[in-house]
Amino acid sequence: MIRRLFIPGTALILLAVSTSAQVRTATTSGSVSGVVRNSRGEPESGAVVELLKPDYTVVAEAATDSKGRYQFEDLHPGAYDLKASNAFFLPTLRENVQVEGATRMVVNMTLNTLYEAFRWLPAEPRSKQEPPDDWTWTLRLAANRPLLRMLQNGPLVMVADGRGHRALEARVTIRGGDNSFGEGGIHQDVEIADRGESATGMILRADLAEAGQSANPAFRMVGGYERRMGFNDSMRMVGVVEDHPEIAAGPGGQGLNAFALRSAETMNLMPGIEAQVGDEILGLRAASTMMANYPFASFTVQSGPTSVSYSVATSPDAQRAGELDQFTQLASMAAESGGRLVAEHGLHQAVQVSRNVGDHGHMSVSVYHDRMINPVVSGGGALAESDLNSGDVLFDPMTQLMSAAGQGFSSTGMMAEVSNQVLENLWMSLNVATGNALAYTGDGGAMSLAQQVSTLQPRESEMVAVSATGKLVDSGTQWQIGYDWQGGGTLTPVAPFAAPLPGPYLSLFVQQPIRYRHMLPNGVQAMVAVRNLLAEGYRPFLSTDGTTLYFAQVSRSIEGGLSFTF
Repeated sequence: MIRRLFIPGTALILLAVSTSAQVRTATTSGSVSGVVRNSRGEPESGAVVELLKPDYTVVAEAATDSKGRYQFEDLHPGAYDLKASNAFFLPTLRENVQVEGATRMVVNMTLNTLYEAFRWLPAEPRSKQEPPDDWTWTLRLAANRPLLRMLQNGPLVMVADGRGHRALEARVTIRGGDNSFGEGGIHQDVEIADRGESATGMILRADLAEAGQSANPAFRMVGGYERRMGFNDSMRMVGVVEDHPEIAAGPGGQGLNAFALRSAETMNLMPGIEAQVGDEILGLRAASTMMANYPFASFTVQSGPTSVSYSVATSPDAQRAGELDQFTQLASMAAESGGRLVAEHGLHQAVQVSRNVGDHGHMSVSVYHDRMINPVVSGGGALAESDLNSGDVLFDPMTQLMSAAGQGFSSTGMMAEVSNQVLENLWMSLNVATGNALAYTGDGGAMSLAQQVSTLQPRESEMVAVSATGKLVDSGTQWQIGYDWQGGGTLTPVAPFAAPLPGPYLSLFVQQPIRYRHMLPNGVQAMVAVRNLLAEGYRPFLSTDGTTLYFAQVSRSIEGGLSFTF
């Protein structure tokens, strides 16, 4: 009896020990799960999530499902790092994730594109539904924790804390091609952003171009400062300096210097009511010197998805506080008339009604009145010596493009925009506008350049622009294509103070990440931009020496380059 009782007792003890070990194993392992989204809050399917040890050794790897979800099970307690990456996005690293026994941690992560990391707060797209857009290389900072790290296993990542803060330090771009006025040759661009723990921000951009026929290279420097205050108020200041030794100005002038100092203040008067006031001081120097002051202001009332605003501006380059650092090609606004430098400006007033439709749609309608002074007319060709010394044209020998000032005119019209996300990775927009623009009315006969410019007359016209923006998830390719049509042989834009569109006529932009981990660091991208691909809208004419020149709202230009993110 004793032996028969002992055997079951032993079995019972062994069974208890085995069960205890199983329970202990089950209760001491943890798990980590979460959702990977983009900056618009949309789930990113196919993203790769890696579980790393503190020395960045990969412990496990998972791919997100169609709803952006990932999961790691049966993890030993300890400290881990999580890294999320996907095509076209900068990798994001979440450090020091503490896994404890019998716990299920939820760690959500946000992926950001290069453009989103660079844009300078609080500048926003025209609507919050609008997709990221690399057509404007605007610095944006969305971080209070400037930290960038190169992992031992290769990629450069933005480090995020539990609140998803991120920052990007710098980007270098090498670009060149058949460019626009004042933009010829090979360019080296440097863009740097920095933000401390306080509510201040700074930006710095530098552009150095090859010398061409001049002994000195052309350059552009942009510096900006922002301070955010209580109640979402903010103050911004941006300075721009340009030197174009290659640009010729008559009679006998060589070189164009320009500077602009822009400042603006945003004030939230009460919930839903915002006011902006700002100013631009512009200076130009070539064969003559010009200085001017261009103020702007706006008043917006927001009620739910609908907003109504009134705005007044005197320069197309300075209209909104959040865009002070965007339109910095000062040479494109300069011209000569009667031997003196002038700048395109005027008086713009508009009333706009905007509404967000659904989660990804936006529409707006506005009525405006413009009074344009010294509208810039562009063209090209080999100018005769008499035209160069006439005092009525700026000439860029690098691109064979010229800039002249047309007669002033007034215009009253309307603008409308509809944009929507039609597919997961495809956005479409439609813009229409009516109003006056300068049109060529000459017969093409031989006349001096000043006489040809005098034949330009305001004409009522229409503008229709269709654009599409998308990305290919697998390859990381981002693209944008647009067609902007104007009728009546017009040479200046309808609604010149309107938000810029992709470019007159057919334009194309492609940006492609280059991934070759054994040879190139992460963050290398190639880009190609083409304006007026079919060379439409040209108006040829003869100069007094029999040379064929042309006017065009924009000349065809092709530009390509590489960018390196640090």
